[in-house]
Amino acid sequence: MTDNGPSGNSFDNWAYPPQPPPAWPSMPPGTPPKRSSRMLGLGAAIVATILIGAVGGVGVAFLTRSHTQTPSSGGAPTALPTNAPPSPALTLYQKSLATMRAAAGFHYVNASGGPEPETITGDAGVAGGRQDIVFTASYGQEKFTLLLVSGTVYFEGNTAAVEDQLGVVTADAAKLQNKWVSVASGDGPYGILQPGITVASQVTEVQFVPTSTTPVTTTGGVAATRIRGSIPASNGIPAATVQLDVAPTSNLPVDYSSTVTLNGASVTSTTTFSQWGAAPTVSVPSGAIAWSSLTTATPPGGYGRGGSTAAAPTPTPAGGAI
Repeated sequence: MTDNGPSGNSFDNWAYPPQPPPAWPSMPPGTPPKRSSRMLGLGAAIVATILIGAVGGVGVAFLTRSHTQTPSSGGAPTALPTNAPPSPALTLYQKSLATMRAAAGFHYVNASGGPEPETITGDAGVAGGRQDIVFTASYGQEKFTLLLVSGTVYFEGNTAAVEDQLGVVTADAAKLQNKWVSVASGDGPYGILQPGITVASQVTEVQFVPTSTTPVTTTGGVAATRIRGSIPASNGIPAATVQLDVAPTSNLPVDYSSTVTLNGASVTSTTTFSQWGAAPTVSVPSGAIAWSSLTTATPPGGYGRGGSTAAAPTPTPAGGAI
C-alpha cells in the first residue's frame, strides 16, 4: 500500500535538528550508544539552542540532544531577523517532516558504516512497530528484534545482545537467547530500547539544519529534491553533513544520510524509506518473560553501549533469578 501523504501543504511549525548518526566508531566513554533510537529518553540532558523569529509568522526551534554528557551553559538564543522569509530549503524540510509525521506507517532500512557497521530494518507505526538490529560490539555480534506493543517493548536476541541490551549477567544470558523478554516503562533498558520505533520517533532521526536544495535522481532512479544541511557540533561530537531526498509531489522522504568524522574515521549512515501508509501489525508474543524478574546488572557504560565485558559489575537481582 502506498500513501502519498496529506493533500494539503500545511507547514510544520517547528524544525528540530537531529541526533548524531546512529552508529559511531569505537570511542572513549561518553560517546553515544549504538542504536539510533538510542537517542530519546536516555536520561541524558537536552541541549537546546532556540532560534526564534518571524519566519513568515512561523516560530523555528532548533534542538540538539546530548546522549551522555552534561551540557555547558550557552549564551542567549540568537534571534532571526524579523523580516527574514523562510528559505526554500527550510520550507520543503518542514513540509517533509509534517508529511512524514502524518503517515500511518512506513518501512525503513538504516545502514551505518565505519569500524562498527550496523543495520536496522524497521516498520514504524503510530503507536508501535518493529525493529531488527545487527551490529558488532565487544560482546560479539549482536542480533535482536524489538516489538513495541501498548507501550511495552518486547525483546528477542542472541546471547551477546541479551547481555548488552538487557544487562543480564553472563551466566544467565545464554538461557534467554531467542526468548522474548518484556521491558516495561521504568525498567532499566527501556529508555534505550523504546525510542525510534514509532513514526513520531523516527521523525526525530531525520532532523537537521537545512541550508539548500537541488533536484537529483537517487541511486534507485527516483527523481527527488535533495535538501542539504548539517548537524551542528555539540558536546565534543563534531558537526555532520546531511542530505535528505524528498519526493517532489508528495513531500515524502526517499532517503536520508549523514556523515561525520570521528577520530579520523568517517561514519556514514543512510536510511531508505518505502511502503508509505502501511501500518505494521504487531502483537504481544506468547511466553514473554518480564525483565523485572531477571537477575541483571547495568552493563559497563550503560545499557546498549556495547561496552567491554572485562570488568562485569556485581549483579543486582531486579526481582529474582531466571
